[in-house]
Amino acid sequence: MAQLNEQDIKVMLKNFSQGKATDKELALLEAWYLTYHEEGTENPNMAERLAAVDMVWAKLDNEHRPVKRMAKWWSVAAAAILLLSVGSYFVWKAIQVPVITVSQLAGTKKDIAPGTNKATLTIGGSGTLVLDSARTGLEVHPNNLTYDDNTRINAALTDTKMLTLQTPKGGTYRLVLPDGSVVWLNAASHLSFPSSFKGKKQREVELSGEAYFEVAKNKAMPFIVKSRGQQVEVLGTHFNINSYDDEPLTRTTLLEGSVRIGATLLKPGEQAENNGTSIKTIPADLDEVMGWKNNYIVFQDEKIESIMRKISRWYDVEIAYEGTPPADDFGGRINKRAYMSQVLKKLELTNKVHFKIQGRRIVVTK
Repeated sequence: MAQLNEQDIKVMLKNFSQGKATDKELALLEAWYLTYHEEGTENPNMAERLAAVDMVWAKLDNEHRPVKRMAKWWSVAAAAILLLSVGSYFVWKAIQVPVITVSQLAGTKKDIAPGTNKATLTIGGSGTLVLDSARTGLEVHPNNLTYDDNTRINAALTDTKMLTLQTPKGGTYRLVLPDGSVVWLNAASHLSFPSSFKGKKQREVELSGEAYFEVAKNKAMPFIVKSRGQQVEVLGTHFNINSYDDEPLTRTTLLEGSVRIGATLLKPGEQAENNGTSIKTIPADLDEVMGWKNNYIVFQDEKIESIMRKISRWYDVEIAYEGTPPADDFGGRINKRAYMSQVLKKLELTNKVHFKIQGRRIVVTK
């Protein structure tokens, strides 16, 4: 479907004000209302989005504003939101977001902030909790959940249930598993695990994305991490797994102890690169691997596409390319607390790459 322009919206508004709008037009209008926000406002909540409707009417100079909202507001809005979330079926650009340079972005309210502590916890059969972003971690105990400052979470764990800790783009969180093992979850990742390992022959978790593990030793109960195309077995050790779906390889890096991936046994300082059919062992660059956990984005002789995937996850932005991406390798270290303009400026100083910014869309150019 073509993008909605101002004339399309005015026609639908007129039909709505006269009671002639079709169900499809109602859904489209509500989807547009709920996705519109004033330029420069990041992640508006529902109240802010609803308040923005009044601004929309004013901007369109509509003379037939209805006195009351649609009778089926919530049912239509829910359907519209679902429609938007599944495959981004429609693109709404009623108001064109201007394209600006990195220097124009710096120091303005449009500059994009770095990620923070953000995560949700899904409890099998009991729903999903939005975890407190003021805290840095979650601890799973035999019968209850707490934050890492011992604050209780109102969620009972009476039975052995599957739990899933999930971070969005722009979010990280720390987790203490029931056995005392500690996991740091990187952005756009999730880890599934049981609420208790009691009575099990092994401690098994499943990862998508990236995580750093410090596994509590228990020779009688091996610790298993399942991720894309592999299974890592340990007894007690420190290691990192990068297993994002948009990365060409699954990388397992050992810092301490030993881990086994199939027939491959890693030693400290080694990294296993798994392409889905074979595993290659290489010396690890621990500074680069552990940068994300130590509050840095580190890249050593890396292509711009790989660097921008890291930036996309941490700053929750869309990445696009204009022309052929630069073939050069880049190296550097960026503080994860920096704003987007600071990150892009450092890359532009190489004079090998430049950027255009359109809202939360970063266009890479030579």
